[in-house]
Amino acid sequence: MTALKKRAQALENQFARQAEIQFKARVRGSKMVGRWAAYTMGLDDVEAYARTVAVKQVVEPHRLLEQLRQDFCTAGVAVSDADIDSRIHHFIEQATDEIFAGQ
Repeated sequence: MTALKKRAQALENQFARQAEIQFKARVRGSKMVGRWAAYTMGLDDVEAYARTVAVKQVVEPHRLLEQLRQDFCTAGVAVSDADIDSRIHHFIEQATDEIFAGQ
């Protein structure tokens, strides 16, 4: 294998690893958002709701904010879009840090 092919392979491996970390961070962060939302809404089954939010993030990531807004509205809890969006970003960032820390 030539040096160029080795370098290309290394870059492909790096890209794959980064994509894997991003995926894991989004799922873990979404579960954190789901737990926060479930506690805020006073739901009984926090973990089930967190899993639902994580699945929604994977299947339709562009609709997560809308879904959370709708769920808060249905539960009669006033939470601003800015707060929800801020929590989503915060928890995904926290999850990324945890993954890099090996947790």
